[in-house]
Amino acid sequence: MLSASLPFCARRAGLRRREEKIDRTWDRDEKIDTEVSREIVVAENPWVCDQVTFPVSALASIRQFARLGAPHLHRNVDRELSVALRHFCSRRCFFTDADSREDSSDQPPRFDWRNRAPSRIQHSSDPKGTKRKYPRRTAPPSLTVAPEEPYYAAIQTYSQRFMEMLNAERDESEQVLKERLSAWPLARLQDEGYCITDLCAFWMEESLYGRPVATFHLGPGFALPEHRFETGTQVFLSRGDPLVELNCPRGSVVSTTSTQIRVAFWESFDGLDSGTWRMDVGHSDIIYDRMRTALSHLNQDPAQLERAEAGNDRQMILQGTHLRDILLRSSDPALAAVDALRDTSGAFKDDQRIHSWARRYSKPNPVVMDGDPKIDGLNASQLRAVALMIGERLSLVQGPPGTGKTKTIIESIKLLKIHFEVPHPILVCTYTNAAVDHLVEGLANAGVRPLRIGFGGQVKGGIAEHTLDHKLQNHVLKPKLDALDEQSKTLASLIAEISAKLLDVEKKAKESKSEHTRERATKIVANVTADLAAKQQERLMLKARRYALHMRMVTEIVTEADVICATCITSVSSSLSVVDFPIVFLDEASMSTEPASLIPIMKGSRHLALIGDHKQLPPIITSPEAKELGLGRSLFERLTDEGRVPSIMLDTQYRMHPGISLFPSSEFYNFLLQDGTVDAGGQISPRLLPPNSIHLKEDANGKRPAVIFLDHNGGEAMKDKSRVNHHEAAIVMGVVEDLLLNNPNLTGKDIGVIAPYVAQISLITRMLNTNPKWRERFARVLGEQRAMQLAQIEVKTVDGFEGREKEVILFSTVRNNAGGHIGFLADKRRLNVGLTRAKRGLFVSRVLLRRRPSLLWFSLGEVKVIQAKAEKVLKAPSPRSGGGKTGKDSWQRYAQWLLERGLVVRLEVQRGVSYAKSVDGLDVLNR
Repeated sequence: MLSASLPFCARRAGLRRREEKIDRTWDRDEKIDTEVSREIVVAENPWVCDQVTFPVSALASIRQFARLGAPHLHRNVDRELSVALRHFCSRRCFFTDADSREDSSDQPPRFDWRNRAPSRIQHSSDPKGTKRKYPRRTAPPSLTVAPEEPYYAAIQTYSQRFMEMLNAERDESEQVLKERLSAWPLARLQDEGYCITDLCAFWMEESLYGRPVATFHLGPGFALPEHRFETGTQVFLSRGDPLVELNCPRGSVVSTTSTQIRVAFWESFDGLDSGTWRMDVGHSDIIYDRMRTALSHLNQDPAQLERAEAGNDRQMILQGTHLRDILLRSSDPALAAVDALRDTSGAFKDDQRIHSWARRYSKPNPVVMDGDPKIDGLNASQLRAVALMIGERLSLVQGPPGTGKTKTIIESIKLLKIHFEVPHPILVCTYTNAAVDHLVEGLANAGVRPLRIGFGGQVKGGIAEHTLDHKLQNHVLKPKLDALDEQSKTLASLIAEISAKLLDVEKKAKESKSEHTRERATKIVANVTADLAAKQQERLMLKARRYALHMRMVTEIVTEADVICATCITSVSSSLSVVDFPIVFLDEASMSTEPASLIPIMKGSRHLALIGDHKQLPPIITSPEAKELGLGRSLFERLTDEGRVPSIMLDTQYRMHPGISLFPSSEFYNFLLQDGTVDAGGQISPRLLPPNSIHLKEDANGKRPAVIFLDHNGGEAMKDKSRVNHHEAAIVMGVVEDLLLNNPNLTGKDIGVIAPYVAQISLITRMLNTNPKWRERFARVLGEQRAMQLAQIEVKTVDGFEGREKEVILFSTVRNNAGGHIGFLADKRRLNVGLTRAKRGLFVSRVLLRRRPSLLWFSLGEVKVIQAKAEKVLKAPSPRSGGGKTGKDSWQRYAQWLLERGLVVRLEVQRGVSYAKSVDGLDVLNR
């Protein structure tokens, strides 16, 4: 007997189906031998009252529609159907052979493409909470692939290699922490922001995803000193010395203000609100444990787990991935010998609507058909990237700076969930929390329903409503959960009262000399003990009921979301064990280590898209040994170098003025990066016009350059294990003053300062915010109100600006030494990031010309600008000639490129200027 289901696009209609019995026989080719007409009555909804009758001649078409999907129906059999039947089929009515399915021993697919996305179904809202049936989830047994099984050799080689790297990285992190705590004096720890002492604390009433949260402060209204306790930082507490005290409480920073730090712990502990605390920046083994677990899950075969379900009412939690043949390719000679991927069709190969669309739109000039979704705002490369991401089981999308990686991801998910309404859960992960929040905001604005998992800390108002914690607080079952909590608290108080009574009775019995009293006390103790045991059992039952209710709420929330958003590390949250993730999109994939990238992939994935740019920042690795072994090479970069996974590069940037993007395009992307900021007539977008500045001189056509190189002769200096350049910091102050003075619409939030060294960042931050002489000057030149904008200027390392952009960037490179060493910037990927954060103006300060470092300080208002001559710079190969491949080679080519275009000004120190060095390195100077 045939059964029908109607998932409607507007809202879920109640269905009542009246089916006539039919006699039919299907041969091996699924052709109809005997057919009779049937009628389906759609009712129980005031706005759905039409009847659709299927003529006998149309049944074959319906069967074909069920097998092949809507595109095939519209192309091949549309003319055979009536208007009413076409309308019916457009609502995606899918048929299955119920009798055959019941008799079949094959396990039905966990995510049937013919079903509709649960997030797109309008459920009736019952204030009491209508109970929906969800399968009970069971964790699979731990497995190890046997030597005779496939992938055994590859898994062993792969896991052992990365376990060695992870152990080296963890040992290095522990050693750095121990060295810092044991070798550094407390004053230095405080000055460098690694430690804050004399903190008071109290527990917050609200928890964060079930974890208790405490607030730390120095007292009402007292501002915290400069520190490194940012959201996500692992910390540990002590009363005085963490090296002496045992079992120091450890937690994660969830938010900070100028006066408070909030930390989430795994469990509460006594005595928090008494005395004062010392807080230190620490490290956590949780990250390494999760990466090691991900490696172990390579032993699991999700296809096998699906076939071996735990029972009719239970569902196995999928672990491992269907993509082992690609991920392990380089670890097994047998797999490496295969030239082509085993299967490139992806999770949607049976859905001909998606399959057809992806194949057509993956080509440069796609064939557009009636019914194709309309996707606005994507250029040709972005559209092909979307087709690649949804059409291939594994794909790579390279997104150079400003090319719209986030928009491409959002449009892909929007296409799958809103247009095609696929039932498959989608997991989107990134390396940083900031990138997750950015994605959540974009998805929500696009009409997609995102769910943010993990610690959001201080999130924007528009993002908070999409977090799991917010949705749990506003769930229809929250009152029932609160009632269980109240019952549990009442029972806890009662148990405490009974326990106290029991102790009192036992004490009196021991102290009594009367036999009668002791016998009576023994009976009372027995009764009270039985009562106590009953109450404790009742409390355990309440806890079990609460857990079940909580997981039911989580399941409903996760199921009703279009897409789950988290970092790679938090993607293993217990809240996500309620569903499997066959589809994973991994953003910032080039910044994540390969073991970290495996964490979200090992949740039963069969369809994976990696989005990143291996020409920008690599993973951050502490251990030289781990780096040498290859931990700094991301999965994205490895697969790109292997060249066997389908890939595409987004080729049009919309962030930068063409003058800023020209050199990065030639140096890092072989001139393939085009400008989307210029119209057909060659006019640059007005929003990207360079700012007014004394350093940006107009040419004969009245146009200002967007890039300028400020050449100076200030020497670098060591500070602890970092480096500073006081002369260059003063140049940054002068440029900031110049920009705020001459651009009324430019704010502090529009300006960013990049420096590769922590000591330079600390120096520039103090000069902007706390140095009294600089603050006096800023107030005098800019005015008190305008000077307040200085506090909003962000000063970060190159890594801190990854994925970020500002209207204007000041790049302080710091280095100037006789050996020509450039430190961190020897990695050309960091140079790429530093040069591509600015939208309208980029000011780079560095020693360019070969001169002896000056011992004189930069004098405010006494800068002499001299046009540099190209022949003074060290000869370097032209960008077109290939040249060297290091960051130093790129710097030399950049210098040559700037000089050839007259974009270098020399800031020369005037002789005979008196100076006085302060703790910040520079004071306002007098003649």
